[in-house]
Amino acid sequence: MTVPGPMARCAMRPQTALDWVASVFLPIGAFAWGYFVTDTNILDELLERIWDPLDDIVFLLIAASGVYWLVRVFASPKNG
Repeated sequence: MTVPGPMARCAMRPQTALDWVASVFLPIGAFAWGYFVTDTNILDELLERIWDPLDDIVFLLIAASGVYWLVRVFASPKNG
């Protein structure tokens, strides 16, 4: 059952577990990119202390999340 209102028309609202995981990584990537533009790789500095390849894994997950959302946005069926 869908709830009527403005959120009922929002096709890009996370609906599956994969949607939620991707929507968590996208803002992390946005903030990391913002720091990268200012010559500070915040993910590298934070995650490299824990385990050196961890920052690379997170960057790959961010990239995969971005590609997933691009496909979801442009491949979703057009309503009305």
